[in-house]
Amino acid sequence: MANSEKGFQIEIVTPQKQHFSGEVLSVTAPGESGQFQILKNHAPLLSSLLSGKVKLSLPDRTEQSFSITDGFLEVSSNKAILLTESIS
Repeated sequence: MANSEKGFQIEIVTPQKQHFSGEVLSVTAPGESGQFQILKNHAPLLSSLLSGKVKLSLPDRTEQSFSITDGFLEVSSNKAILLTESIS
C-alpha cells in the first residue's frame, strides 16, 4: 500500500501475531518519559514503552486504541514498528 501525502506505515506485533499493519496519520504511545506522538516525517527514534494506551489516528478520520504491556517503538523513514508482549 502506498503512503498518502499525510500518513505513514506502522506494524504492531506481539510474539503471537501481527495485530495491525497499515497506514496511520499519527500514533500516540506511553513512553518511559511520558506519552508522545509520532507523525509523518518524524526523526528516527527508538523508544521503550510502558504499559498503557496506544492510539492510532487512521486516514479515514477514525481512531483505534488498545492497551499494551511494556514494549518498544522504532520509527525510521516513515515506517514504524511497535513490539509488545500483549495487546488487549
